[in-house]
Amino acid sequence: MPLKQSLIRCLATTLLSGALVSAAHAQMPQTFKNIYSTRVFGIKVTVTHELSQLDNGEQQLLFDADSWVGNITETSRFQWDGDTVQPQKYFYKRTGLGKNREAELTFDWDSKKVINDVQNQSWRMDINQNVQDKLSYQVQLQKDLIAGRENLVYSIADGGELKEYRFEIVARERLKTPIGAVDTVKVMRSRDDDDRVTYAWLAPKWNYLLIQLEQIEDGDSHSITINEARINGQNIEAL
Repeated sequence: MPLKQSLIRCLATTLLSGALVSAAHAQMPQTFKNIYSTRVFGIKVTVTHELSQLDNGEQQLLFDADSWVGNITETSRFQWDGDTVQPQKYFYKRTGLGKNREAELTFDWDSKKVINDVQNQSWRMDINQNVQDKLSYQVQLQKDLIAGRENLVYSIADGGELKEYRFEIVARERLKTPIGAVDTVKVMRSRDDDDRVTYAWLAPKWNYLLIQLEQIEDGDSHSITINEARINGQNIEAL
């Protein structure tokens, strides 16, 4: 897989979380729209990460990675079951970057199953109560960090099977960004099945807003950094 394609696909499945929420109501994040950017072999990639409130009471989390070589869009629609994010629908669409691809997951919590529709093929898979989709876990991770939880392990419906995503806090660092300097915690996601390692720098003062993301694979390192933040309808001019 070409490196630029690998990076953009990585951005669609790694840690992108963060919204300004009160600790007392961490289970109900406010809306946000954050913009990140990077360059891969001189190609600019712009990442939009947005949480919005839907008319039916659900929330929607959008991830969009866009460049002139292709686009990846992911959407998760979810609601809350107590302290747990409960995904309802997940959509994935990739154009360019090789072969186009579309997928849709529908969660049936009454029967504890998820219906997978991928490239016009459909099948059902058993799930447990706390399963997340490939985007909704970000909101669950945010809430768990705000609550001070240390067991950051999530079961994800991914590719027709359940996968385990594991995170741990490994350092505390101060970063400079286009919208100011900010204190962060550095969180690592590691994988048992390959040598990719992903680091995310999150700002506790802003209730774990994602500041920077880096992926290291086969000796290559690529990162994205926050350029713009809009939280609860207000632009954040300086961190």
